[in-house]
Amino acid sequence: MNLFSLLFRRKKREYKIGLALGSGGAKGFATLGALSAFEENGITFDVIGGTSIGSIIGAFYADGYSCSNILDILKRVDFSEITNLFMIGMDTSKLKEVIDRNIGYKNIEELKKPFLAVATELDSGEEKVLYKGSVGQALSASSSYPPFFKPVIIDGKRYIDGAFVNSVPADRVIELGADYVVGVDLSDHNPEKSLLEKIFPTYKGKTDTPWAKGYENCNVMIHPDLKGYKAISFKDGDEMFEIGYNEAQKYVNVIKNDIEKLKKGKYIR
Repeated sequence: MNLFSLLFRRKKREYKIGLALGSGGAKGFATLGALSAFEENGITFDVIGGTSIGSIIGAFYADGYSCSNILDILKRVDFSEITNLFMIGMDTSKLKEVIDRNIGYKNIEELKKPFLAVATELDSGEEKVLYKGSVGQALSASSSYPPFFKPVIIDGKRYIDGAFVNSVPADRVIELGADYVVGVDLSDHNPEKSLLEKIFPTYKGKTDTPWAKGYENCNVMIHPDLKGYKAISFKDGDEMFEIGYNEAQKYVNVIKNDIEKLKKGKYIR
């Protein structure tokens, strides 16, 4: 091959596969089930975004933790203590402490793969994308669901759970560089703005369908049937894990085939 050919040879494009993980509290065990199915089938992701429990699982995944590693961390948390404190409006300092201790007091920029978390700015109702700074602080803000947790203060602004604005942030994962996005939606699709407005009467919500962006921007959406479970159903974690695993298995071949098409430049959404 001559010098001219070397200089002008067209470089093959590398496609990035994104993962958007949704909110849902204890239902996040179903997300771990879905990740387990992906791991078993050799499906990996290059960029990750999440909301609430999806942000917590996503951050650890982005730092190289396997599904079983993350499951071990969750099972070491005393959820009975958390549920007993729920209705007194506790802050998220304990959650931040658990995250920091396990992930090594890192900033988002230090994670092994690109990652972002989504929170809601309480006073404006606007979506906040957290893509730098303390991992523990970002995940605490993304997971601060009222009335169970108080808002998290970042740079003088109050932030609460991102579930109120963008529960499966696939659009933000695309902004991170993903060409193809797999989402995991744990929602029952019941508008929750009215609950928030009762707690914070001045809150001005921007959407009644925070899951919509996920469906608009995901190539494949995993939506396990969790109607029999609640966001505090921690004792049912094993059951929800199995449900998520089985639902994801239905889409494994579709995802693998789509990835092969992407590699060949033949995929059309």
